[in-house]
Amino acid sequence: MPIIPENDPNEAYDIGHMPAMPHGLPTDWWTVFCNGIPVYHFAPDCRDKAERYATDPGYRLSLVTQFLYASRPDSQS
Repeated sequence: MPIIPENDPNEAYDIGHMPAMPHGLPTDWWTVFCNGIPVYHFAPDCRDKAERYATDPGYRLSLVTQFLYASRPDSQS
């Protein structure tokens, strides 16, 4: 699917702080929001990683957990 310049998926990402909540993250952690929904959290000294997460689809993909059974070649019967 081609990326339409007016519809860039990276434009949906924003960086900010979560509001203070009981038993939540400290308010100084960086949170990446996608369309207003928090999707990833970074420590206070990792703003550069949060910015990279918000702008680089390859970096987002590299942080996705991969399970062994998902990468296993199909077994032959």
